[in-house]
Amino acid sequence: MIGKIISSTPLYAWLLLALLLWKGLRARKLHRISWKDTLIFPAIMVVWSFYSTYKNYEASSIIFWMVSFAMGLGLGPFTLHNLRSVFDKKSKQIELSGSWVPLILSVSIFSLRYFLGVTYGMHPELRGTLSLLIVENLAAAISGIFLGRVLGLWRRYKNVSHVDLIAG
Repeated sequence: MIGKIISSTPLYAWLLLALLLWKGLRARKLHRISWKDTLIFPAIMVVWSFYSTYKNYEASSIIFWMVSFAMGLGLGPFTLHNLRSVFDKKSKQIELSGSWVPLILSVSIFSLRYFLGVTYGMHPELRGTLSLLIVENLAAAISGIFLGRVLGLWRRYKNVSHVDLIAG
């Protein structure tokens, strides 16, 4: 059964996993990233999470999604606590010290979305159940954490001076 699940997984899912692992492993060490790159993945995850909840559950479930997302949004900046950040405001680059948090969050959200996709595909009768709504809301919270990290970086950005990363 596991072999069938793995072999039935579309190629794009494995490519996405490889990309997430590569970016997450890279984030463990000092690295530079553009503002655009900090926004792409969180934006995709928020939209995907919201759409999945909207599509698979009653409209009232969106309230639970919003609460979960808001909790994640509030927690996101705390994941930056020990992270050193330097901002090049001209090139819109951020230099970040290493952290395991992006890898852990990326693998977590991928695993949840993969689990939900497989479950919805193999057991469509489970759509709309409370147990899967809880998993969807966990995905919403993680999406919120991702976006909360970006907002935390933005707050830092607004309160610091420009540093020329190209020269240094």
